Amino acid sequence: MASSEEFKPDPRLPKKLVYFLMNNHSVPPSCFSLPPTSAQLPYLVNTIQLCIMGILTILSVISIIIYVEDALYIMKKVQCPMKKRTSLWSSAAPTVVSTITCLGLWIPRSVMFVEIGIGVYFAVCFYLILMVIIEGYGGRNAIVKKFESTDLHINTGPCCCCCCCLPRIKLTKRKVNLFILCVLQMAFLKPLFNFIGLILWADGIYNAENLSSTSVALWMNVVLGFGTILALWPIGILFRVAKDHLAEFNMKTKFAVFQLMLLLTTLQATIFSILSGTGVLPCVPPYAFKARSHLMHYHLLIIETFVLTIMARNAYRKKDEEAGYKIKTQSA
Repeated sequence: MASSEEFKPDPRLPKKLVYFLMNNHSVPPSCFSLPPTSAQLPYLVNTIQLCIMGILTILSVISIIIYVEDALYIMKKVQCPMKKRTSLWSSAAPTVVSTITCLGLWIPRSVMFVEIGIGVYFAVCFYLILMVIIEGYGGRNAIVKKFESTDLHINTGPCCCCCCCLPRIKLTKRKVNLFILCVLQMAFLKPLFNFIGLILWADGIYNAENLSSTSVALWMNVVLGFGTILALWPIGILFRVAKDHLAEFNMKTKFAVFQLMLLLTTLQATIFSILSGTGVLPCVPPYAFKARSHLMHYHLLIIETFVLTIMARNAYRKKDEEAGYKIKTQSA
């Protein structure tokens, strides 16, 4: 049986039932225990599992190599310092997620910190993808000049895609600044809530897996959900026009990478969490139900981010000798 320090019965199950299952039905204690430590892990998994982990680690290393090669290209071929910096940080998203996930693969007890690291970086990516669009036009003044006489649709997803009655707007510098603030709130709230969560977790108050009505984690997630929707709205408004006007800068592919990363780091993780919570994913020692769902999510995520790293390289590997984007003469 697991030691008293590592044994952690599921709070949804009575303690007597847990011991009954272990003693009379040979349910392994690891199904109700904390995940193994990084030092214990190599001795508790079989050769096939170790080989899979090794292959996934190699994919993460290759992702880093691909990004470094792409970063060197951007530093040489993109002349505008602002666009260069934004491209370097934005194109790194799949590689950063892959690297952090790989660490979580080898350190099973670091799940909360892995999710915090991925969440914080990707919250900043909301701001980065917006700036990729704005800087593609040459900055705030250039994008305002481009669309000052053009009516822009604001009935775009995820919050207003069905509101066809919404009026169109003309872009002004004030509206652009408002768009940036809408996105910045996400980049600010996510790190702040994670910091608060760590403090409360140290005191035993915060539990990311507890989503009951009295849970702090539930209300934090609700606020972050609204913040995510609000941040996606201005990005969708500007991308709607940028996908055609900035086609030569592979804007569709850049936005596709961003959208796929959003789905993989949020929706996919939620699906695996639901599957483990409903008992669909069985316990396989040395991983309990929750730990195994995280493991399967990490396996898929590393493979998926490897593909996205290649997509990001192709999207951002674009020679740009202009200080800003030349405004085209055709109408928006």
